[in-house]
Amino acid sequence: MSKSLLSILDAIITEGKHLGYTQKQICQKAGVSEVALSRARKQSDIRFSTLDKLLQSVGLKITTIADIPLSNLINDGELFQ
Repeated sequence: MSKSLLSILDAIITEGKHLGYTQKQICQKAGVSEVALSRARKQSDIRFSTLDKLLQSVGLKITTIADIPLSNLINDGELFQ
């Protein structure tokens, strides 16, 4: 889980930079303290509601997909359904 969370947090920061935001500005837009973001990165733990606020502050959202290998979808003819 920690690798996934760190990847998401890194994506938030990267997208924020593309938009011209500093980490401080991302946190301000999200209504989240910089300490909370720092703690989340160090401890690999964050409340979902806080993560969602950070994502929204840079125009991102979390979506879910089935964890089915691509080769299975191709072999079953379900890749483009």
